[in-house]
Amino acid sequence: MRLLYLVRHASPIVQPNVPSHEWPLSDRGIEEARAVGEAAKRWGLQTLYSSTEKRAEATALLIGDAVGLPVRVGGGFEELRMGWIGNADAFAETVRDILFDPERAVPGAESAGAAAARFDEGVRVVEQGAFPAAIVTHGRVMMAWLATRFSLDDPFALWRALPIPGWVLVDLDAPAQDLRAEGIGG
Repeated sequence: MRLLYLVRHASPIVQPNVPSHEWPLSDRGIEEARAVGEAAKRWGLQTLYSSTEKRAEATALLIGDAVGLPVRVGGGFEELRMGWIGNADAFAETVRDILFDPERAVPGAESAGAAAARFDEGVRVVEQGAFPAAIVTHGRVMMAWLATRFSLDDPFALWRALPIPGWVLVDLDAPAQDLRAEGIGG
């Protein structure tokens, strides 16, 4: 059994005029990340990885402080790329379209299939290390990979259920799983 916690980063300061990979954690996000760190003390983590994006790395560093682990920052775990969409309904609709058709190219967005393949390259590196492990990453890319790896019927529903911050626990050795979103509040 190789347990992998996929952790969605804590709340950032959303800055529409700044590329999202540069968004720092908000004050609330710092407290959320510390709370995830407290929860992670029960996970028995042996290794901790992070996306190169600022909000994920900051979340991972706070978790690492809590559990006494260094953070291994690596490529592949960055968010599924798409342009800025200021309207919440339009944003959710675009995410749904991307997740339900992994090869569909939505204008201004990376396909879910391409994001999942990129993420899978990073997971292959993680698989060479000790378990349990955690990757601090992002919601859309996480769902794209989970949908591909575990043939999810409705990755959009799991994405909607995943809090910020939150996590999904998977066993890399199990071909099928009943995945559920968890978070610091639940």
